[in-house]
Amino acid sequence: MFPTLQEIEKAALRVYEVIQPTSQISWPLLNQRCNCEVWVKHENHNPTGAFKVRGGLIYLGNLK
Repeated sequence: MFPTLQEIEKAALRVYEVIQPTSQISWPLLNQRCNCEVWVKHENHNPTGAFKVRGGLIYLGNLK
C-alpha cells in the first residue's frame, strides 16, 4: 500500500527537524549533454554522507 500525501508530509516534517534539506546543483556540462536542465542532489555533502538516514528516521519514529 502506498503512503498518503498526509503521511508523506508528516514524514518530511520529521526528517527536516533533524536533517537539513540537501542542496541541488545544476551542472552546465550535464545540462548540455542531456539537452535539458538537470538538477543533482549531492547527498554525499550531508553530514551522514547518504540519504538512507531519512528512511531510518521515519522507521524509528513509527516504532514509537
